[in-house]
Amino acid sequence: MSDEAGAGSPLDAVAGDDATRATEAFAVLGDETRLAVLLALWEAYDPGSPDEGVPFSELRERVGVRDSGRFNYHLDRLEGRFVRRTGEGYALRRSGQQLVRTVVAGTGIEEPTLEPTEIDADCPFCGAPLAVTHEDEWLYKVCTECPGAYEGDDGGPDGYLAGAALPPAGLTGRSPEEAWAAALTRAYQDTKTLVEGVCDQCSGPVDRSLHVCEDHDHTGSGVDADDTDTDTDAGTGVCGTCGRRFAAVAVVTCRVCKNYHAMPPRTLVVNHPAVVAFYHERGVDVQYDLDDVESVRRRTELVAGHEQEVVSTDPPRVLVTVAYEGDGLRLTVGGDLNVVEADEET
Repeated sequence: MSDEAGAGSPLDAVAGDDATRATEAFAVLGDETRLAVLLALWEAYDPGSPDEGVPFSELRERVGVRDSGRFNYHLDRLEGRFVRRTGEGYALRRSGQQLVRTVVAGTGIEEPTLEPTEIDADCPFCGAPLAVTHEDEWLYKVCTECPGAYEGDDGGPDGYLAGAALPPAGLTGRSPEEAWAAALTRAYQDTKTLVEGVCDQCSGPVDRSLHVCEDHDHTGSGVDADDTDTDTDAGTGVCGTCGRRFAAVAVVTCRVCKNYHAMPPRTLVVNHPAVVAFYHERGVDVQYDLDDVESVRRRTELVAGHEQEVVSTDPPRVLVTVAYEGDGLRLTVGGDLNVVEADEET
């Protein structure tokens, strides 16, 4: 196989000027001793005293390398990229901390350990029991009977209703309900950060948009999936065009690391000041605490009660209605996912 003229390596074509640095960084990690150094520094790391380093001799002893020259060679390869020198010795740089956290979390290393397991919750579409399952570092909530909220090539399991990133470590010591609460808590925070314009993974800028299916029909009878009608006798309840129950979906994509999230607009508005105030004035707290699984469940149920309706496709506009004990709040979400109008109805 011959190279194209001037093409260089595939990495050169993709990374450009950063290709050499990227290659060198990955090469540094391709050694058992260097990884052991990072783990030893992590073990000694005290978040309260981040500048306290580990002396050379102590670090060499922790790693178990007798040859001082050989150990110094490996340490020198790490310094400046993943390790920094302090007044007392050596410590991890932020890049080194991030790398070790990935190892500790089990991302890309451990296999999923949670098969589909029923939880104490019912499907909002058909009333069947819900279950959670862990696949490919994601925790999914699925319906045990109906197609869920999506269908087709969405990458989710059968009955897919919602999913949230959760490395294998997130399952440690938690029941299925607690694991789902943890995944939701992380998703709530990630979503809030993303909608405010900052990637939750790399802190890069994000693009925000509202996607509307103009041919939406979730029952085969012309009824829009954003309406409250959930009668699915005429079909599966999922649009044959877009593969979703909801005609509109909010999409956020990082321009740097390609981090991607998609969710119904009704989910986004729960963090809006008008919504928080609406619930607060009626004695309802939308805040949550992972130690109180019921508080996470309460927030989830509130969001599930929000209704959304496409009111315009050009420009895209979605009306989200929040209702509680006869009172209502109507919010219009624009194409950039900002709330452009909020009106309370009592």
